[in-house]
Amino acid sequence: MAGTDAAGLRILISAGTLGGPGGAQRALSSILRACALDDVDVVARKVVGEPPSGPGSPRHVWDWRHWRWVGSKSTVGLNGRVASVLNPVRARVLPAYDVHIRLYQGAELNPAVRARLRLLVPSGNAIDAATGAPFDYVAMQAPDNAAFVPDGVAATLLPPPLYPLSEEAQRPSADVPGEFYLTAFNPYGPVKGTDDLERAVQHARLPIVWCHSDRGVVNHVPEALRGHPNVVHVPDPSEAELRWLYERCTAYLCFSKTEGFGWSIADGLRHAPVVVSRDIGILTHPAARDLPGVVRVGDDWGPDWSALPTRRGELPQRDLSFQSPEAFRAGLVALLNGAS
Repeated sequence: MAGTDAAGLRILISAGTLGGPGGAQRALSSILRACALDDVDVVARKVVGEPPSGPGSPRHVWDWRHWRWVGSKSTVGLNGRVASVLNPVRARVLPAYDVHIRLYQGAELNPAVRARLRLLVPSGNAIDAATGAPFDYVAMQAPDNAAFVPDGVAATLLPPPLYPLSEEAQRPSADVPGEFYLTAFNPYGPVKGTDDLERAVQHARLPIVWCHSDRGVVNHVPEALRGHPNVVHVPDPSEAELRWLYERCTAYLCFSKTEGFGWSIADGLRHAPVVVSRDIGILTHPAARDLPGVVRVGDDWGPDWSALPTRRGELPQRDLSFQSPEAFRAGLVALLNGAS
């Protein structure tokens, strides 16, 4: 078994999707980069685009239906009887891991895995006791994730590693005004706060540039916001285009009502001069309490618009070391060293 010092861990990650822009996908990509010196295998339900290559790429990428893992969570019927025989063999014969991390959307592989430390990342989802029981810890991405964890299930705080949104910034092709507020979310449900955006456009003193998927407009954007004169739509921006927008906005507006981590908030903390948000996700971390340029709003999402700037200011110095790749890796090693 590999050691538990600065490098050389064997890690297995079960994920829903490898690649793509979503929060769970961002978490997986960032973990891979932070563990670039380790041997990391990924089991994914879906792969978007080409699997990553180079530093921070997985050693193996398996489909969850690969013979190593297929049927591993079965407990009833013929499949359950087969799994009850096959899983102990898999766990005994296949190579062991130091750490097994299951992102919530990933397949349940625990019965077929031999690992010293088992972590479940809730990714903004409520965890029931039966789901959490096979893991040593629910690895909360932010302190308010405690609301997702039932009594009797062990939890620990392990914020995902945060990297710059993109190594470069590129102006989008959309016609963006000189001064603007920015928001970025796909309006797939009430939890994302589309109703708050509808109210905000009536009071905002600047246009609101809204980044979302093009499909999201067709399926979920209210008609009143599609052609609103105070809303500029930027569909499907690249990460480089998003970084350009963050760096040039007057303030980043997060309308979400709850988040697992809050990747758009974290990107705002890194790249935008002002971040306006409910007290959710990464903003609930003790180290985020006094970060400059953060405007916290209540449940009604009702900021004092007259107090928000109408011209872009300088990016304040924010200490984000609590969500650095080094902090994530050190936290992972500390948990492993404490495992029985």
